[in-house]
Amino acid sequence: MNSSAPRVEHEIHNRRRSRNVGLGIVLGSFVLLIMSMTYVKLTAQNAAMAEEHAKKQAAEAAAVGTATPTSSQEKSD
Repeated sequence: MNSSAPRVEHEIHNRRRSRNVGLGIVLGSFVLLIMSMTYVKLTAQNAAMAEEHAKKQAAEAAAVGTATPTSSQEKSD
């Protein structure tokens, strides 16, 4: 047998390959969709958490600002 002879692919192999490529594209698109939804959700949650954290820090700073130990020390000097 001559192994250097070109192989002729059967029609069913071409159909299977095109089906596999189509399925790969669909699955890849699905993965990208899930990844983008996760990214958007996490970004929105992080923004909300950052805003909430900033409000909490501002409230704590305001509460600490009313009764700071340094202000009582300044009065005693």
